[in-house]
Amino acid sequence: MAGRILVLDDEENYAEMLQDLLRDNNYRVDMATRPERAIDQLEEIPYDLVISDYKMPVMDGADFLKKARELYPNLPFILVSGLMNTPELVKVANMSVTLVMEKPLDTKVFLQQVARFSEPMTEEEKSAHALESEQSGPESSEVASSYPEEPRFFSAVSAPAKRFMQNVWTAARNASDLFILESPGSDAELAAKDISVWRGNSDLPLVTFTLPDSNEAALVKLGEVFSDPEHSHTVCIRLTAASQIAQAHELTQAAVKDLGHLANEMLLIYILETNEVVADPGPAGERAIVLPELAERPSDLASYARRFARIASERSGKKKCYEFTPEAAYLLLAHDWSGGYKEVQEVVMQAVNASEKDEAISADLLREALGVAAAQVASPDSRLLTLMKKAQKYYFDKEMLAGGITSAELARKLEFENSVQTRDDLRLMPLVKGELAKL
Repeated sequence: MAGRILVLDDEENYAEMLQDLLRDNNYRVDMATRPERAIDQLEEIPYDLVISDYKMPVMDGADFLKKARELYPNLPFILVSGLMNTPELVKVANMSVTLVMEKPLDTKVFLQQVARFSEPMTEEEKSAHALESEQSGPESSEVASSYPEEPRFFSAVSAPAKRFMQNVWTAARNASDLFILESPGSDAELAAKDISVWRGNSDLPLVTFTLPDSNEAALVKLGEVFSDPEHSHTVCIRLTAASQIAQAHELTQAAVKDLGHLANEMLLIYILETNEVVADPGPAGERAIVLPELAERPSDLASYARRFARIASERSGKKKCYEFTPEAAYLLLAHDWSGGYKEVQEVVMQAVNASEKDEAISADLLREALGVAAAQVASPDSRLLTLMKKAQKYYFDKEMLAGGITSAELARKLEFENSVQTRDDLRLMPLVKGELAKL
């Protein structure tokens, strides 16, 4: 499977040139123009290879390499620069740089070296990548059919996640604000990071703060953010209650007036965490987007788990601990993950760090990290059926909560047998589409 490459160069044109060259050769590439931003990306995204300039202000390539080595001792690292003197070469050699290449690059040789450390996308992966932007969004002919590129931080593998990102981008691309409703521990801020990049903020860091009691204090905070060229003009503002939505609308209007021409670049992403199933965004209006829980997005859950396992395994020098045994994979998908994305991160990284062997994560390691030693693993021939029934139960519960209806009323709505009257009746029902368990 194709990995990711991180390109760092303070000259944006040169970084873009390398990015385009690698993408033209089917590599998945992210770009950064500031070493401190690249470090942030390394902390969240597992890369196969880093390609970095040497001569940079504030933090040169050697200093960046040193910090990167603290995160990933064995990460392949190609340093690209003009002529380097002997002391500089000795310095980076002692830091275990993988390769030093001089500018101007010999393109053929450069690509040969890159191929040693990272796999390009296969034809199947290229097709899937191309289709990423063609997934269905809201049913409206006026809605754009794609977002600019594959999300870098937010996992949009599942259909619900793809629809969510499409809806968010449609609402955000020309707006001054939007509202995201998420479950506890969710990954809305990761989506905001991708939106920030798509809005033209490159790798500038995104500021997040909780909405103060007064909009005067919020405007002061926004003024500080927008006066600093080192901050993104996309800002996350967390709401602590639905009652703050009206205040948030007023803040947007005041910020547009207060910021003048800078307001054209402003996007305020208001995030409200709620334990309730949201059927109607209510006062948040048409710009409110509901982020589906991980329970609705098993493929995203698996993607995050693999991401965190790989980060932890590479930092600890374990080459095989980013895989899961079939039993561990079943436990991963069967768990409720009420703590959301953040719980997945904590549990998976704990499991990898607790492993005494360089091998796939076992069910026992995952049980220990989850604190559920008694968790049962279904037999191989019944795992899919068990997971499908779990998903069906989740759907029934969500429909009842969202509609404020009883089990019997849901059964009538879905035209089930009259004998279905209670939650236990729903839970004991066979799969509505039993053939799915035979896939």
